[in-house]
This record gives sequence, structure tokens and C-alpha cells, in this order.
Amino acid sequence: MSGTAVTTDGRGRPARHPRSRARASGLALLAASTGLVSATQPWVVRQGVDAAGVITRESWTGREVAAPVVAVLLVVAVAALAGVAWRGRPGLGARVLALVAAAAALGLVAGARPADPTAWWWVGLGGAAVAVLGTLLALRPVPRAGRAGGTAPTAGARAASGPGGEAHEQARRSDEASWAALSRGEDPTLAPARSEEGAAGTMSDEGADASRVDPSSR
Repeated sequence: MSGTAVTTDGRGRPARHPRSRARASGLALLAASTGLVSATQPWVVRQGVDAAGVITRESWTGREVAAPVVAVLLVVAVAALAGVAWRGRPGLGARVLALVAAAAALGLVAGARPADPTAWWWVGLGGAAVAVLGTLLALRPVPRAGRAGGTAPTAGARAASGPGGEAHEQARRSDEASWAALSRGEDPTLAPARSEEGAAGTMSDEGADASRVDPSSR
């Protein structure tokens, strides 16, 4: 029974498929988009009363409180997409850029925390934090098949390399020899006895021939 080769990493665990990297980048993209939406909403709302006794209400959006955050989150989104689409070093560079931009966005949002933040500020902070997590997961290496320890042994290889592998091989060869003898019309259980009997019979015939002496030769 032959086994199926399974791609694993160097420590025998199943290798992560490249689709996991795409899912991590998608998570970063979704988080950056959430942060962009929150940046257009009010992060600070203050109410007051003017001299005439009229209640006033002022609000500042995330774009006004932390102006660069929108541009930085856009960089996160574009770099995350490029990291999935590109291969090799360009893709790696895009994923590194996405991580740096996500960390910068998290720092901008956290540094712009007002005294009385609204729920939208917390949404922006969570989006930036999840973007950092997604870009970190996208940077984790994906083991390739064919490396040392990159392929799990098949069931046949494990049986052959196990402690009883040699005994199994000898039994298999013995069975093959028995079937070959049966196909020739011989009984494999009597083959040794026949060979010995044949050898004994040959010796007795030779002894009989040697004992026969022509009287005329004397």
C-alpha cells in the first residue's frame, strides 16, 4: 500500500500553503479599509454653551486630528495587494512596506488620542492594530517542497526503514521463490529433500558402476 507524500516544513509539521499568505494580506487590507472609514468619522466631539446661551457642538474627524493617517493606511492597502500579486523579492519588499506603514498608522492613531475619544477612534485604533497583525502573518516564510525534510516519507518507505523492514523483505522474497517453484510444477516444501535424494542417488550409481569390473580385464 503506497502512501501519499505530504509537504512539511523542517520540523515535520504540514507546510503552510501560499493561500495562507493571501488570507493574511486580505486581513491587513480589510483592517486598513476599516481604518480609512473611521478616519472620515468624528474622533472628537465637544459641546459647549456660548455667551447667548446657545448650545454649540464641534467635532473633528480622524483626518483632521491625524492628517497623515489616511495616506499611510492607503499605503498599507496598496502594499498588501502588491505583496500577494508579486513573487520573489518584489513581493517581499511590498509586504515589508505594508508592515512598516501599518506600524506607522498604529503609532499615528495612538498618538492622536483625544481626551474624550469617540467610538470611531477606537475603531481606527483596532483597524491599525489588526493591519499590523495581518502584515506580520503575511511575512512568515512558506516552506517549499523538496527541501531537506520537506517531504514526509510514504507508508512504503516507513515500513522498509522500520525495525522489522528487513524481516518483511526476507519474507516477501521467500514467498516469491515459493510461487516460482509452484509455477514450475514443483513442491517447494519437498525441493530440499529431492535435491538431497538426487545427490544420494547419483553417488550410489557411481559406486555401483565403480564396483562393476569386467572379468575379462583381469
